[in-house]
Amino acid sequence: MRKCVIYTNFAAKLKNRLNFNLKEMKKNLFFYLFAVLCTMPLFTSCSDDDAPVVIPVDEEIAGNYGGKLDIKLMGQPISGDGIAQNVSVTKAGDNAISLSITDFSFLKIQVGDINLNNCALTSTGENAYSFTAEPFELASKDGQMTCTVTLNSGSIVNEILTLNLGIDAQLAGMEQSVEVTFTGERGVTVETASSEADITAFSFDTDYDAHPMHQVIIANSVAIDAETHTITFNVDRDSLATEKYADALANLYPIFTLSEKAISTPASGEVMDFLGENNSVVITVTAEDGTTKTEWTVKANLTYVPTTLANDFNTWETISGTNILTQSSSWEAPSPVDMWASANEGMAGMKILGYAGDWAMVKGEGQDGSAVLLQTLDTEDYSPAPVITPGSLYTGSFDFDMMAGLQGNYLIMTHFGVPFKGKPATLNVTYKYEKGAEYVGGETGTEEDKGLIVAVLYEAVDAAGADFHLDGSTLADTQYHVMSAWVEGAEGVSDTNGEWKTVSIPFEELGTYDSAKSYKLAIVCQSSVNGATAQGAVGSKLWIDNIEVEAVAE
Repeated sequence: MRKCVIYTNFAAKLKNRLNFNLKEMKKNLFFYLFAVLCTMPLFTSCSDDDAPVVIPVDEEIAGNYGGKLDIKLMGQPISGDGIAQNVSVTKAGDNAISLSITDFSFLKIQVGDINLNNCALTSTGENAYSFTAEPFELASKDGQMTCTVTLNSGSIVNEILTLNLGIDAQLAGMEQSVEVTFTGERGVTVETASSEADITAFSFDTDYDAHPMHQVIIANSVAIDAETHTITFNVDRDSLATEKYADALANLYPIFTLSEKAISTPASGEVMDFLGENNSVVITVTAEDGTTKTEWTVKANLTYVPTTLANDFNTWETISGTNILTQSSSWEAPSPVDMWASANEGMAGMKILGYAGDWAMVKGEGQDGSAVLLQTLDTEDYSPAPVITPGSLYTGSFDFDMMAGLQGNYLIMTHFGVPFKGKPATLNVTYKYEKGAEYVGGETGTEEDKGLIVAVLYEAVDAAGADFHLDGSTLADTQYHVMSAWVEGAEGVSDTNGEWKTVSIPFEELGTYDSAKSYKLAIVCQSSVNGATAQGAVGSKLWIDNIEVEAVAE
């Protein structure tokens, strides 16, 4: 405004001077006209500064634009007649907008949402605008592709949005040039085709009259991994060895559910042959959009389902941890390792806390050959580890959970139980027990440690039909027990004064056994009976030599 005042004063003085000498002014008419012309643009410029242009984004631009996407890969069209797409335009400022293209994909690659944020908006005429945006980086949902997105051009003219994007993609070390063009009308919403190509449910029916070979499948053993596109299920490997079920894997009829409007090859309900490589079948799922395809690998795991479970613990093998924190550690374990487990992997995880002591489960000397030696160890100095860690051996698996371990919740990592056929009759075991000297965690200070040897039969599925297992926090809860057998009762086994003992304990039926149901058998041995609550004596030792569970003939 200062310039305006200066030139306004200049004009006034000029006028006074002209009035003072009219004759002279007439002689200088050219100078007068020049002076007036000089002042005019200065006043106009001042007015523009006071009243900036504001584009009516809400009234003329913001909204949903329905139309079609055209995609070119390396200059070649790959989208047919165009892909139905909606683009959302929102106000980002007086002269700025943001745009969003949802669920963008090409050539099976799920890129996800493309968001153009805070695009500078310029008026190019009546109800006509153009906009620009800075290039930005984007990655596909699976992380396998990265790309740079550039807005080549963008305009909205008479409520028609035109968009041209250049995408320079890096995939598996190769460069891909993608051009995306969109044209859509404001206020229009189009029905878009889904790019989802998932298998969301998978099962085998139990209509054994129609599909008799399904009897080899272990109930509720199906597991779906949506991240890796794999499905697994367990099959009784002993049944496959019989003449009756020799061709079972070639005659399975899975039923599965796909993403809405997706199709698959082979289709749900068709016969599938799992006798090929790795006992697996590949199902190709094509999304509704017709371009997105996903390959799902379905694998049959051949699993031992015993009617008699026995081990003399004379055969051992070396195994390692299963995750990044424990895989550098290894220890000896009794075979078969897919049936018998211990908490040694939990102790391997304790190494990050500085633990360098012995394993809680080791190979020991048995009455006849080797035996399992379980020992209660002092782990007080390795918080959040418990004060003591008892040695354990059990049927089932140890599933290491880093977050649970950091929170001191080790009990949920012990998955007790393996599938078992028949009604168990007796638990036969040869053992020896030596109690430690100083009891930890007791109330009276006079407690003496005892060992734990128990077998529990429980239903393999919960009320909702999902796979179920007992763990260290639920094993003693008798509401889950159908049948159980405790050596010396729930109080635990006493010191045997260096002598081996062989016992045969009958199973007690606590619930109702039903041969039509699926069960798991958990055999759990531990060097301190109350170790789950960090009670016991450091130095307590339990040797397990022979162990066997026999089923009643039905």
